Amino acid sequence: MSSRRAFGFVRDIARIGNRWLGTAGERRAREYIVKKFKDLGLQDVHTEEFDYLNYKPKRSRLAITYPEKRVLECQPLEYSKNGEVEAEVVYVGRGTELEFRQLEKLGVRFRGKIVAATSFAPFLITPSCERRKVAGMIVITVAAKNYIGRFTARLNPKAFNAASPLKYLATFPGAITTVAGGETLLRLLSAGKVRARITHSGQYAMRKSSNVVGMVRGRDVPGEKVIVGGHYDSQLAGQLAWDNGTGVAAVLEMARVLAGKQPRRSVVFIAFSAEEIGLIGAAAYAHQHARDLSKNAVGMVNLYALSSIFPAENSVWATKEIENLAKAKAAEAGWKVGNVVDPKSFVFSDYYPFMLLKIPSTWIWEYPPIHPYYHTENDILDYVDATKLLKVIEVNARLAFHLAYARRP
Repeated sequence: MSSRRAFGFVRDIARIGNRWLGTAGERRAREYIVKKFKDLGLQDVHTEEFDYLNYKPKRSRLAITYPEKRVLECQPLEYSKNGEVEAEVVYVGRGTELEFRQLEKLGVRFRGKIVAATSFAPFLITPSCERRKVAGMIVITVAAKNYIGRFTARLNPKAFNAASPLKYLATFPGAITTVAGGETLLRLLSAGKVRARITHSGQYAMRKSSNVVGMVRGRDVPGEKVIVGGHYDSQLAGQLAWDNGTGVAAVLEMARVLAGKQPRRSVVFIAFSAEEIGLIGAAAYAHQHARDLSKNAVGMVNLYALSSIFPAENSVWATKEIENLAKAKAAEAGWKVGNVVDPKSFVFSDYYPFMLLKIPSTWIWEYPPIHPYYHTENDILDYVDATKLLKVIEVNARLAFHLAYARRP
């Protein structure tokens, strides 16, 4: 494997620029991957189209109305309801269900209130808010230097219904503010009640996107499959090199190394679209091929947000069936595992739709902490570490290629 080639793939994706769904950048990235799959010699290269609900922001405003009037810098909470609400604000920390229940035991009532939470994953908070019929959500970003992370209010592929797409929206409007905006809000809350007004307006319309698929056909049991995938779409602003230029690079570098070889099983390489809005591309693929995957897929290797120049722990997210194998391959590569996570309770990345089909699934990456510019326009190529990137790709490749070649995976 080649650090130069892998980093070159990241550079190419970063040069394409923003890849938000429905933009020219998304189309160019898809065309780039199709060409690379073919140039690398993958077999049966094709795209698979699916429907999704497209979002374009129109207007977002966040204002404190009491005890003083102040407008806070903000970005829209994507896939939240259009409208304007004004209500009392309740701060719920990180927004875990435990924190909600602790506040309820102390007498806090959430119905009709605006919930504020410090989070880089507000989609995990939305269900708790909806059960309590809150009026709105303020997300306090954790991004460095007062950048604002862009996030969706919903990340649940099971909730998407193409026949009634607006049901996919959160039931309340939302806004995302800076660290400084959050500090202002918390400072005022320390003095007593605070009221805020959230305005959100976005344009929603049904559109089509496509996954890109290619394969290396197996020699002995070609019907059995190893799925290797990562998403190529991006959030709304920036070149998003770490998320997920690094994942696309890993898919391409692993495909380059395996193309022309004869593994025992087939390896299917997939560049997913529509991950950022709810894992829709991965869910569409898993749904379309569910019967075959349930019967024949021996594992899914998810490649996402793999390496940056910032310090972080080496993390293995793996279902129990494949956890020991993943840790063993990390040890073979000399990659010391800092933490292991069972992902079954996290609707977080493209492994999830495959995990629902009971396919052993992994996500091997660096976390915590999260990239300081996660989902911001400052997620740039300068912050990708080419040497570390190759090592993380190696760990994932050792795992995927073992599944492809071993007599008993």
